[in-house]
Amino acid sequence: MREFLKGLDLDKELIDTIMAEHGKQLTGLKEQVEEYKTKVSNYETQINDLNGKIEESNKSLENLQTITNENKDLKNQIQMNGSNVKKEFMKFVTSEVSSKVNDDTDFATALESYKKENPQFFGDTQIKKVQSSPNLNGGSKETTTNDIMNNLLRGNKD
Repeated sequence: MREFLKGLDLDKELIDTIMAEHGKQLTGLKEQVEEYKTKVSNYETQINDLNGKIEESNKSLENLQTITNENKDLKNQIQMNGSNVKKEFMKFVTSEVSSKVNDDTDFATALESYKKENPQFFGDTQIKKVQSSPNLNGGSKETTTNDIMNNLLRGNKD
């Protein structure tokens, strides 16, 4: 730079003054660059901190969602237990009712609707003895499946 100014035929004092001012400006610019580097570093630290908080929030949200789902499942299970559904159909009915749940229909409403449409899955289980084969012995007593199985187990031919 000094050589450039000498090429312009400026005297030495003027060149020294220009060079001093240029040095001050250069020093000022270097200080600004350092300030900006510090600010950038601080912003990067803040961004990393915020990213960490976001990750923590996401994990908390996932945990909350898991707890909410477990709570919903427990509520559904309690409703199923109180619905008088036959035990042998509990899993099937729960699955069927759950498939009817959506944004407009909650589990309780779906269960009541399903209960009205499918009463055969609800109430006390009753086992009825029915005659499964004709009485081949000529007697008047009807033989039930239960009787046939008992006779087979006992080795009776009747």
